[in-house]
Amino acid sequence: MKRSFLAALILLLSNQSLGAQLSYTKGQNVSPGYEGWEQNEDGSFNLLFGYMNRNWLEEVDAPIGPGNMLSPGPADQGQPTHFLPRRNRFIFKVRVPADWGDKEMVWTLTTHGRTEYAYASLRTDYKVDNMVISSETGALGAGSSSPESRMNVPPVVRIVGDRELTARVGQPLTLVAEVTDDDLPRCSNASRCAAARAARAAA
Repeated sequence: MKRSFLAALILLLSNQSLGAQLSYTKGQNVSPGYEGWEQNEDGSFNLLFGYMNRNWLEEVDAPIGPGNMLSPGPADQGQPTHFLPRRNRFIFKVRVPADWGDKEMVWTLTTHGRTEYAYASLRTDYKVDNMVISSETGALGAGSSSPESRMNVPPVVRIVGDRELTARVGQPLTLVAEVTDDDLPRCSNASRCAAARAARAAA
């Protein structure tokens, strides 16, 4: 009886291990992802994208071109060309006009010889807001919500100066960025609060 039970247990465990998902440190492709859309005050929309790099360690590169493009429109619409490992949500957005309607934006991405697509549309079940983004990126604890967190808007980063710059290979290029934030939610960690105040004072 004991032997038959032991044999059944070994068989069960071996079947589970065979069905387990394999993970890889390198050599796997990157899958583009459509995260959802948000509406701007002027009636236009932002289509939000992220990706899943299936590698645990390898950072993958894909230059702008047939293997990394958005359509319709120009191939380069702000998508990344360097992909960090694992799931990276809400990485960039593409602004589309108020009359976008039922059209789709397609992100085509080829890495490690495999091509995948992300299809973006204005389907109502893909609408997101700041609370959804905060929840999906781990900024909120599970099930947490407050009036303050619901009012929070993301920081805005703006590059000061010309939109296009020229640089030489091997030579440093100085960029100046301006960051504004609504200070919500209020800082609860004393050392982080002090560092944030010091950074604002130095700006």
